[in-house]
Amino acid sequence: MKYKITGLAVAMMATGLWAGESLAAPASGVQGSGSSAVAYINTTSWADIHYRVNNGGQINVRMTVINGRNEYTITNLTSGATVDYNFTYWDTACNCAYDTAAARYVHGGTAPDAGTPDSGTPDSGTPDSGTPDAGNSQDAGTPDSGTFDGGGTTSVVPLFNSGTALEPVLVENTSTAIITHVGDRVRDRHAREAQFQAYDHFLSLYFNNRTFYLDIIDEVAKGGTQVKVNMTTTYPHDGTNFRAFFRGINTTAEYWHNGTFTRTTDDYHYTASVGYNAKEGRAIKVGDRMEIEVGVFLKQPVEGRFNYYSSTMLYIVGTGGIVPFEGVGSTLDSYPLPETAWSGGRTTLNYPYSNEPSKRFMQLATNLAPVNAQPFVEGRRIHHTHFGDGTHSESGNPVFTTQVGKLGVNYVAESCVACHKNNGRGLPQATNTTLTNMVVKVGRVSGSTVTADPQIGAKLQPRSTSGTPEADVRISGWTTTSGQFADGTAYQLRKPTYSFTNVIPTHFSARATPQLVGMGLLEAVPETAIAALSDPNDSNGDGISGRMSNVKDPQTGELRMGRFGWKAGLARVRHQVADAFNGDMGVTTSVYKSLDCGASQQGCAGTSTELSDQDLDKLVRYISLLGVPARRNLNDTQAQRGETLFQSAGCANCHKTSLTTSAYHPNAELRGQTIRPYTDLLLHDMGAGLADSLPENNASGSEWRTAPLWGIGLTAGVSGGEAYLHDGRARTLSEAILWHGGEAEASKQSFVKMSAADRDALIKFLQSI
Repeated sequence: MKYKITGLAVAMMATGLWAGESLAAPASGVQGSGSSAVAYINTTSWADIHYRVNNGGQINVRMTVINGRNEYTITNLTSGATVDYNFTYWDTACNCAYDTAAARYVHGGTAPDAGTPDSGTPDSGTPDSGTPDAGNSQDAGTPDSGTFDGGGTTSVVPLFNSGTALEPVLVENTSTAIITHVGDRVRDRHAREAQFQAYDHFLSLYFNNRTFYLDIIDEVAKGGTQVKVNMTTTYPHDGTNFRAFFRGINTTAEYWHNGTFTRTTDDYHYTASVGYNAKEGRAIKVGDRMEIEVGVFLKQPVEGRFNYYSSTMLYIVGTGGIVPFEGVGSTLDSYPLPETAWSGGRTTLNYPYSNEPSKRFMQLATNLAPVNAQPFVEGRRIHHTHFGDGTHSESGNPVFTTQVGKLGVNYVAESCVACHKNNGRGLPQATNTTLTNMVVKVGRVSGSTVTADPQIGAKLQPRSTSGTPEADVRISGWTTTSGQFADGTAYQLRKPTYSFTNVIPTHFSARATPQLVGMGLLEAVPETAIAALSDPNDSNGDGISGRMSNVKDPQTGELRMGRFGWKAGLARVRHQVADAFNGDMGVTTSVYKSLDCGASQQGCAGTSTELSDQDLDKLVRYISLLGVPARRNLNDTQAQRGETLFQSAGCANCHKTSLTTSAYHPNAELRGQTIRPYTDLLLHDMGAGLADSLPENNASGSEWRTAPLWGIGLTAGVSGGEAYLHDGRARTLSEAILWHGGEAEASKQSFVKMSAADRDALIKFLQSI
């Protein structure tokens, strides 16, 4: 029996209800009637239905009590239509909410039972107000269980299903309040102070006792008169401030409500409350925009600085969950961003006003769970650590002695951040310099079989801690070709040429550093959703034949859907991180215990586990829970025109606008989110121009995973320049489009035939996402 652990669940354990005592499930299901179907659950407490018709978008509806039970009528159904559904209902026996298991109804067929609480999970994430759940709603789509066709050839095993252990929900719905839980880190200055450029950056010792979390207890949502905010810290605080309702009249850091937290049980627990909206001069009410900021004062003596601020958070009274905001008017007063700007669902970042463009990909998710606040910052420390001497890439931080001396005999870079600068895209290095921010995969190809190069393994590692490196690789120059748009405007395309020393691989593939934001969300997309987008045989005749990558799970041996890497060669964030440690830095983990070593190579044999599972998990959480920047320029007419052209040119055939994440991902931040990554995670043949000589798993040399586009418009600010495609050859977004071929040839030709104004509009749209 798997449950989401919540405060209510803890109460259940204390009363003995947890230990094997199944609660009686009310009968539920769907009954057809003509062109409609009545969904029902036999309870008179509140109940919600979450459903999809014919695999469409999820609909969440508060049901109505009719004839002694909750009912909802689904209309306009044709014979054979499918309805995938589940219920969330309030169980008075445990004073908690439950999710039933997902079920499918076929109109004109049978209606399977919706399950019992034992096959569902307690869920306190659906507020009575009927507002969207803040990151924890159950996905009523096809259950993430069993195996299924992974692209026309074989079956893959989903990463997550109803049996996956889940971390605590972010929003609880009780009889007296909606409770929102959110984790946070300290900040140097305030969010709107562009003159200081000191809000998004990380101060020294950021990983040392400088996180906390808030419980926002909204009693107003249930007819009460106040919103209480409880704070729990990782280190004793002293004199902590609580500010609410942004003012910003005299300074950009002014609030209408200025109070303090009161110490409760000890120096780690504090409380404050607000019942009056001083901005409006009245009692607080549902719908109020309550921006929150905490002043943090660590109890002295403490190592380093003691006074900080928190992140700026926007809470809408009566709804539950933190929402991303934009600043409006001369004071940049906080208003919720339209959901069309929520690129990463509830993980989406607020619009930035601190003038720190290089830091946009380094921020924690807006809905970060309390359980992940400290692991996030500790994972970031690992990301910035040199695995040779243990130094941190940013000054003011001590040597991480635990990681000293782990750098492998052969390696590409000494730290994660050495390649993933600011977590953004890597730029090609100067010609005739050793490549230390790209990975060059190598191998021998015989028919359909690919094996590691016997002299250097699967990756060329051009640096060594001792002796002569196994080989060297450099960009020796660029070849250019010319062309012109239909209106006669000329353009040039460039392609890198490589030179090797010591070992010249027979087959290779150069891979540029990708941006890191959104990886956890992509891991959370159900395999069923991606399988539904695949069309390996182009059965609909549109010229697009995307197929799923099939990869072997390095830990279980099961066949999984590949989703990470330029050819979708790995299934999980954990696998991607462990693979980078192994091949890029020569550091072993429990995932990959043997170093990358060719059959005839010396000095790299044996097995070990150098990076602990605990540290690997922290880094995985850090990368998985990076906040995704919001879409910008929503009201810009040129960008809007570009979005229309993006669709009409067929770009969205592969760069799918939106996906919905699973209800079963372990991290609460990532569950049940509607995201806008602009990818289908499928392999597509991109033509000879982009092909290399090295297949990977079931991907040919010309097949590449559709690259996510979210955040692409921030590349110049984050990376300090622009470089796109798998080897960084494209210097502009226009050049990247012009390299598209194969299945994307028609879309490229549409771009070539556009007027200059339309091309500019399309690029403006891409720069906005």
